[in-house]
Amino acid sequence: MNYKSYGDLSEDIAASLFLVQGKGYDLVVGIPRSGMIPASMVALGLHIDVVGLPDFIANQQLKTRLSRKTQGLPNAAWDAKKILLVDDSVVTGRTMQEARDSIPNDCLCTIDTLAIYADPNGKQHVDISFCTLESPRAFQWNIFSPDTLSQACVDIDGVLCVDPTAHQNDDGEKYIAFLNNAEPLFLPSGRIGCLVTNRLEKYRSQTEEWLKQQGIDYERLVMLDLPSREERQRLGASFTHKGLLYKNSDYTFFIESSAMQAADIARISGKVVYCCQDNQVYTATNGKSLRGYAKRLLRTMKLKLRTFSGLHRRLKSNR
Repeated sequence: MNYKSYGDLSEDIAASLFLVQGKGYDLVVGIPRSGMIPASMVALGLHIDVVGLPDFIANQQLKTRLSRKTQGLPNAAWDAKKILLVDDSVVTGRTMQEARDSIPNDCLCTIDTLAIYADPNGKQHVDISFCTLESPRAFQWNIFSPDTLSQACVDIDGVLCVDPTAHQNDDGEKYIAFLNNAEPLFLPSGRIGCLVTNRLEKYRSQTEEWLKQQGIDYERLVMLDLPSREERQRLGASFTHKGLLYKNSDYTFFIESSAMQAADIARISGKVVYCCQDNQVYTATNGKSLRGYAKRLLRTMKLKLRTFSGLHRRLKSNR
């Protein structure tokens, strides 16, 4: 599984922007929804306007007027002489072709097409591509798309809702209050294949009611059939049941909240796991994401220590 985050997208565009510099483009058009973010990044790099495809089709007036030029700026979308039509990726070319076909024939703009990421067999469907990326692949901005969710196992706490605090997680009345009133975090737009949680089976009714209140649709809800939190901790069952279920199922993706558990689930299942905590994808063999997480955690701790030390020095000097 090849994975790209928002950070990867920004770096890949910056590294390849030279491919479209100096080509005379005076407008960038993004294909909604996945093409809008890279289109905006490309337009900012080229110092020209950007619009979404529906606004371009409607020949909307341009508003941002980002350009190094002072004369000859297009006032409306179709005033542009040469446009760059952008999507995040291309495999079969169907989406890009549909976008081209949707532009009216009386629009006389010259149109070039750009995909940031192109499957090796998909390059032929665009004029320009920035990076080659083989399928299967996943993008951070599409993780919660209906197509992905329907084939995925999804954690609850830390993904669909916030994690309980230590005070709330008492395996009693405070925890039940949390379950009933948990703050939503990432609400999906489609049906989830399987919800897999460390919540105990005895809390199924509260969990199902909260999911119903949030309008979350799913096929299965798998919980831990253990009597207490203490027994769960004693058995170390926080990730084992997730990994085994994933391994023995037809699901092709797992969305997990914890980086440590994501690494263990990937190791047990031999499949791909995406972690919301660090926006990384884990596999059974890479190990890179876990090391990266540890490095980022260390950097964060060092930054906090420097901040605290600086504050301490200022307080001492003010005495």
